[in-house]
Amino acid sequence: MAWSQVRNFDINKMGTKPGWCLQNCRLGFGITSGTYASAKADMEAQRANGTLHPINTLPMNVAVPIYVDTASKYEHVIVSDHGIYYSDGKRLSSLSGLSCFGWGEYCDGARVVKWTDDPQPTPGFLPAKGYWKQGDKDDRIAAMASWMRKTFPAYTSPKALGPIFGPYLRNAVQTFQKRTGLVADGMVGPKTYAKMKAYGFTG
Repeated sequence: MAWSQVRNFDINKMGTKPGWCLQNCRLGFGITSGTYASAKADMEAQRANGTLHPINTLPMNVAVPIYVDTASKYEHVIVSDHGIYYSDGKRLSSLSGLSCFGWGEYCDGARVVKWTDDPQPTPGFLPAKGYWKQGDKDDRIAAMASWMRKTFPAYTSPKALGPIFGPYLRNAVQTFQKRTGLVADGMVGPKTYAKMKAYGFTG
């Protein structure tokens, strides 16, 4: 399973008018009519519907709205397009300095992403038993550990690197699973692998 795009985002069509952040995002997603009067109303509707998600689960393979609070713009909405952030038509270098409330599956009442069946794991990545666990050894584990260290350095120790699925890699996998809503068993089976792919893993 993974997030897939329902409405494509086009930065060249995103509005730039100050104070009209929700309208600007709507234009970027090609949404022709509005539903809510403000980013706050849009965010609260998503919270009520269960389509507002924690920022630490932000998918990197799709474009979604992110609801933020800044010193100068209270309850503002920006767009993350495959991990690149845009605010009122301008690219942001990062989310630094922004207090993030979360990201949504909708923009101004229109669905922009959905959770769908993901293609089966790349043949040969998972072993015949269907999962990797502590104690396993394989070059594919080394590739996974390297990606974890590069993508999530805050909780993936350098000691996790290498072809052996040791305790440091298991701890990193468990943290990843907890942060993405999976069962934190520390093993990499089809569900965890699909979630890693959603975050950019290509192994």
